[in-house]
Amino acid sequence: MKKDLPDVFPVPVNKKIDNVQSVYYGKEDRKIKDNNDNLSIESKINRIFNSTDYIYKKEVTIKTNNNQFSKTLVGRTPECLLTMDNEKINISDIIDIY
Repeated sequence: MKKDLPDVFPVPVNKKIDNVQSVYYGKEDRKIKDNNDNLSIESKINRIFNSTDYIYKKEVTIKTNNNQFSKTLVGRTPECLLTMDNEKINISDIIDIY
């Protein structure tokens, strides 16, 4: 059942097409800090893992008794957080996390 379709007639374009005048980029690079100062560490960790933008891994900054560092979290146990590079960070050592 083959139907003969009519030929398509292409219209020649003889002028320069310039319909894109400007480009808008709407993403801002600044981070907005949440008002999490009065929350406990356990509440902050729960908020990170229950947020809508957490699917598999989350980039966070962790402040402990000794230092401050950025890590990618992939999971948690009741006692520690698991990072992308197979480290365990004890929750009891964490002072702040954001």
